[in-house]
Amino acid sequence: MSNSPVTVTLVDDHDLAVAGLECLLKNYDSRVRLVDVRTALAHPDEVDVVLYEPMGQSAFSASMLRNLQAAAEAQAVVFSWAPGDQLPTTAATPYLSKAMTAAQLVVAMEDIVSGRGVPAPPQHTPAPVEAPAPEPAQLRTPTQPSGPAGSRLTPRELEILTLITAGLTNGEIGEQLGLSINSIKTYIRQAYRKIDVERRTQAVAWGMANGLVDEDAAVAV
Repeated sequence: MSNSPVTVTLVDDHDLAVAGLECLLKNYDSRVRLVDVRTALAHPDEVDVVLYEPMGQSAFSASMLRNLQAAAEAQAVVFSWAPGDQLPTTAATPYLSKAMTAAQLVVAMEDIVSGRGVPAPPQHTPAPVEAPAPEPAQLRTPTQPSGPAGSRLTPRELEILTLITAGLTNGEIGEQLGLSINSIKTYIRQAYRKIDVERRTQAVAWGMANGLVDEDAAVAV
């Protein structure tokens, strides 16, 4: 590429976009020269790159773009915020994002003119969908089991046995019921004596046998 600056024009319906690009490139006037569309149409042979925004393009801007493309040998380049899969199918393949820094934009336009590379539009990547959290064990409403052992259980002891059968730890049971670990242990000892078991696995088996939770929801500890 010669040492002459890249001559660029922007076809955009919004004056703010044109003013913003001019401000962005002002420190690179030795490498890039921005001209307005009318100047570009008057001297099409001097234009290297025609930037344009295809999203919401007015009929006037579309006409200006066609006239520039017909009169000049400049490379038409999409200049947009939109990702590639949201651009019109007629949009040019070369793409520059409005999110680029001034330095990135200048280098990209120099590369386009020199033939070193033509950026492709980025594709929109949907945010990953998080897997739903596993549902808690489906507990049945504690009901007094039949038999002499079950009939002696207090409602609190029955509730704790139900949670044990569902696989909860003492700490988790305490958090769920708002009780201290020591209180939970006391209730467990009392319940174990009444149902005549000594270990947690035996308590889980007793709870399953007495229908405290569904079998596929119970977890032996």
